[in-house]
Amino acid sequence: MAAAGGAGTNTTRPRWALGQCDICGFHYRLNDLKEVIYDQRPTGSLACPTCWDLDNPQLQLGRTKIFDPQSLSNPRPDINRPGSTGLFGWLPIGNPLTNIQCQVGTITVLIA
Repeated sequence: MAAAGGAGTNTTRPRWALGQCDICGFHYRLNDLKEVIYDQRPTGSLACPTCWDLDNPQLQLGRTKIFDPQSLSNPRPDINRPGSTGLFGWLPIGNPLTNIQCQVGTITVLIA
């Protein structure tokens, strides 16, 4: 016995059915619209291929176990080396490494 819509057709979403994208409002075939998923949960909204986006992985922090060990346990700085005792900071005025040269002169303006 054949299905009501004919053999091989989907009666809940036929090929010719149109639907509206819940994000942009344009009309697409209902089979082309995809369900919007937010934080691994379906929202009930349908989006066109242009508006549809993958679920953002930043919303899934803490769900995957990550193994990120510390390189050294209880590390200590080298206290007798010049590179480890100095602090770096950006100081544009008064920095001995900055060489700023300025000149003062005259400007002549001719009005015709």
